[in-house]
Amino acid sequence: MLQTVRMHLSAATRRRALAATATAAMALSISCAGSASAADLPVWDDYSYEGQVAVIETLVKNFEAAHPDVDVQRTQRTFDDLALTLKLAVSAGDGPVVTKVNQGAKDMGAMAKEGLLLPLDPYIQKYGWTERQSDSILARDRWTKDGKFGTGETYGISSLGEIVGLYYNEKVLKDAGVSLPLKTFEDFLEACDKVKAAGATPIAMGTAKQHLALHLLAGISQAHIDASKRSELDDLIYGRGGSWQTPGNVESAALLQKWAEEGYYFDGFQGISGDDAVQLFIAGQAAFLTSGTWYFGDMKANPDIHFMAIPAPKGVEHPLSVGGVDPAWAITALAKDQATKDLAGSYIDYMVSPEAAVEWAKAGYLPSTKLPDDANIDMTPLLKEGVAIWKSLNANDAIGHYPDWSSPTMLKTIDDNMPLLLSGRDTPEAFIGKLQADYAAYLASK
Repeated sequence: MLQTVRMHLSAATRRRALAATATAAMALSISCAGSASAADLPVWDDYSYEGQVAVIETLVKNFEAAHPDVDVQRTQRTFDDLALTLKLAVSAGDGPVVTKVNQGAKDMGAMAKEGLLLPLDPYIQKYGWTERQSDSILARDRWTKDGKFGTGETYGISSLGEIVGLYYNEKVLKDAGVSLPLKTFEDFLEACDKVKAAGATPIAMGTAKQHLALHLLAGISQAHIDASKRSELDDLIYGRGGSWQTPGNVESAALLQKWAEEGYYFDGFQGISGDDAVQLFIAGQAAFLTSGTWYFGDMKANPDIHFMAIPAPKGVEHPLSVGGVDPAWAITALAKDQATKDLAGSYIDYMVSPEAAVEWAKAGYLPSTKLPDDANIDMTPLLKEGVAIWKSLNANDAIGHYPDWSSPTMLKTIDDNMPLLLSGRDTPEAFIGKLQADYAAYLASK
């Protein structure tokens, strides 16, 4: 559901807010470029979960306090709503100046190619963003004019790091006789079997909305790839060639289908949304959930819940974990003059600043920008686990990819055909074959 948040301050209110926050504002590393006169700044973002909304509203208020002549007009959308409407709105001339945009060919790639997004490289240099985030992370926002992914100009930068990993409920597992920690993928499979035998649900799943099944499929498949052998996956996602029809993808699809047939998911999971499945998991109704760190804020409600990377099978030393960063902040072509572009760049700079990273971490989320060394944050156990995993993945070049980035239509192809796989109407080979056909068509179109 679309929720538009208009944040207007009267002149008097602004003066009081500025006076009250002057000291704090001086500490914020926010450039005032482009704010010499009153300006509206239309912004779209996908921060729709309760914990995320609280953070982004705080950050917007901070930015406005430091820019008293700027009126941030924030529109909140879900991830799916943003993907559905953003390109059309910018093309029509009534969309945002600053927006979140999903990386990959369908969204950022298409918009960059059509000139609907502006390169951020001048602001990367101006604000020193390469000192806050690694080049391998920024590469996920790069596109050439002829549509090559992972190279060329940079069209976005993100606020949050993302890891698609394995949430687990320690109490549910111990009640089923499962010993922790789980060290290998074989341990994970055995734990699922024990939970099922104990009469509980092993894996939280809902496929009516969102993408839990996609995350489970990709998470399992990529956990079987050692970081030293990641080039084939990189080529696939960046549109340089390769094939979906690998033994690992077929075997992962077969495992998901087997679990569906044998009752390892919620009863009626095909009619349950992903968000509802998450809430059932938080309520203790399943042992495992494969999803991302963006749920950290919600998971705080249950202290029995922990987070780990999907464990690798024996012989894989540094397994890949699906993830990277959340949809990126970008400037659209609706920034027509230099003052507007600079104001947009200043807004994004604050959204990826160390100060913003501290606010996210305080709320239990994993920031993509490095936290200041002197940050005094009482991290939740989940965030500590996430930070440790993020550090290890970066050190071992083991951050994998979202598979839907591989073509403009891949997310729809997966979503349309996943129900057929999980209901047994498609074989694993047929399901993966459809993904390969989509990818081959995309390569041919280039």
